[in-house]
Amino acid sequence: MSKLRMRLFGLAFIFMSLFAVGATVQPANACIDVIVWAINPATGECREFPTPCSVPQGWVKYYYDVCSATS
Repeated sequence: MSKLRMRLFGLAFIFMSLFAVGATVQPANACIDVIVWAINPATGECREFPTPCSVPQGWVKYYYDVCSATS
């Protein structure tokens, strides 16, 4: 194989790899849109949040409505 063909093959391989990796990588701040209920263990407050990422740290997350049962 000539040097030019080897370089072109290597370059094509790099571009294909970058495309494949780019298609599977999600941003670090990506969060699924699903309603989550959470309870603050310190105060007992129960609230609904639009995503799991929006629940404050320390709160206990639930994927079903626990607030209606506690109200």
